[in-house]
Amino acid sequence: MIASHAIAGVLRVVRFRGGSASVTIARTAARIWRTHSGMSTAEISPGPGSAYAPNNLLQQHCQQWQPQPCAAGLYGGGGGAGTGHIGMPPERRPPGLGKRPHGGHGGGGQRYGEPLPAHSFVLRFASDKIAAQLALPAASATSSAPETPSQARKKVCKCATAATADATAATSSAAATAATDAAAKTPLPEMELMVGGEEELPAARAAIQFAYTGRVEAGGGVRKALQLYSCSEVWPDPAEDAAFAALLTEAKRRLVAHFGDALAVLNSQRLFEQMRALPAEGMKVLLESNDFGTDNESSVVLVLAEWMAVNYCRKDEDTRKQLCGLLRLSQCSRAYLTRVLPALAARHEAGPYSAGGWLPISRDDATCLLAYSTATEQERRAMTGEDRVWGLSAAMAHWPEHWLSSQRRRQCLPAEGRTMSFSASLAEMVKAFGGLKSGDPRWLRLNLGPGSRLGNQHFGAQGLEWSLSVAWASGDAAAGVYVMLHLPTALTASSPAITAAAKANKLLDGAVAAVPRLRLSVCGADGQQAWSRPLGGDVFFMQTGFGWGHSTALELREEPAADQPAEGAAASGPNTGGGSTSGVAARWAGYLQGGTRLAGSVTLLPPM
Repeated sequence: MIASHAIAGVLRVVRFRGGSASVTIARTAARIWRTHSGMSTAEISPGPGSAYAPNNLLQQHCQQWQPQPCAAGLYGGGGGAGTGHIGMPPERRPPGLGKRPHGGHGGGGQRYGEPLPAHSFVLRFASDKIAAQLALPAASATSSAPETPSQARKKVCKCATAATADATAATSSAAATAATDAAAKTPLPEMELMVGGEEELPAARAAIQFAYTGRVEAGGGVRKALQLYSCSEVWPDPAEDAAFAALLTEAKRRLVAHFGDALAVLNSQRLFEQMRALPAEGMKVLLESNDFGTDNESSVVLVLAEWMAVNYCRKDEDTRKQLCGLLRLSQCSRAYLTRVLPALAARHEAGPYSAGGWLPISRDDATCLLAYSTATEQERRAMTGEDRVWGLSAAMAHWPEHWLSSQRRRQCLPAEGRTMSFSASLAEMVKAFGGLKSGDPRWLRLNLGPGSRLGNQHFGAQGLEWSLSVAWASGDAAAGVYVMLHLPTALTASSPAITAAAKANKLLDGAVAAVPRLRLSVCGADGQQAWSRPLGGDVFFMQTGFGWGHSTALELREEPAADQPAEGAAASGPNTGGGSTSGVAARWAGYLQGGTRLAGSVTLLPPM
């Protein structure tokens, strides 16, 4: 601080002030660097060591304004970072300054952290908004018009020369000591800038750091990218800001890498909620990227359907159409082409401005898509008019170009597949199988691992939902393991017209789909794999609500006699045969880990 006081004439103490409401960190920086620098991207950078410096001259000039230790030292790459507040104190605030944009808090909010030393000269060139705020006190004191940021920037070279001269003159230790003592006795002017809460301090520090270094702090991962897209309404125009455009490119890469693929989004509760919270700009990034993987385009359609379920009314028609136009519908599965898309078309025709009719597709469009997807290459060329004088078929002329795209997204399932665990407790098994009469079959739905979605009992694949069950009838020597097909709720949303909903439901009820390629495995009591079989592929088809699997997959132990204690059974509870707690435990003992838990896994495999 001593060296900083030596140039107190250009020093400001920056404080951060905010109210009680919390907003995203990215929105903090957007609020601070409102117009010039594009700092809505506060802590995202194009990569380690990449510069986001729209004013290289400023960056070079700041190097001449870095006495050590000083404000610039606090914000540089090797120094620590202070904390602070942003906005002017109420007693010093010019008229009107207390009003905050974006529904913010008033000027009476709480102060956060410790004040930061900063130079008015540096801050003025980093942000037009701050430059205007710095000019307000001077403007209120004089009748002359305040200097605009652009006028100030024209004086950089002149100021740099003066600064160099001042630095040279300050080489005298006596003069430096005198200047330091004088500055120490003079209270530093303060400026406050608004933040939404204490959690936004890291972004505010990054914003001040940017003013000195011309760099945005690298790292931070996808959290910063998600925050960036949460305030896309205050972005600068990437076409007019090359630095921000480069930054946005990196943010897109991080966003796609974070969500990964459609199956990850559909099967992870955390990713699913983050996806539904994305603004349209973020969803557009995923849909237009070839690196946003999937097992089939149908799963991408389901991702958008789930997003539309909570965002339809928040977006205008043009935005919704733009997002739907990024789907590659001709690559959907046969179940989608023959059932789901016609059902969505029926809903759209009945209620084109309702959430149930979110996909702008007619039944004629659905018919043409089915015909195109099942056509030979020669037929497709004729339908699209490729290398033909007649051009695109009239029925397809109005389609977005992506609907017929042949560009495949990244296949998200590796050769070894993607594995999810499942389990069932002994208590759940007793509840399902207890009290069974001989030959009476029962089904037990298996639970997927922690973090899975849909009540931990369904998983998404091929744009549909699937569950795993074991089936057993008391007295049988073996139990079956099955996979069952379900329609996602997002595809069965009701239509405003009863007749349209009935037509759509007729198309979806009893829909037939190919079982995805997968491998089912069940562990023994020792935790090692005891049974495993492949299942699915294009030769296995099933209707919704039914299961497909192996009826004699798990060989069970013989039922103990009524007076024989069961191995691993609970100490309490009746022992009345295979349907009791002890009876179930005895029959399934070869698969119960610790005598209390059935466990296994399902591995989704890539298409052949």
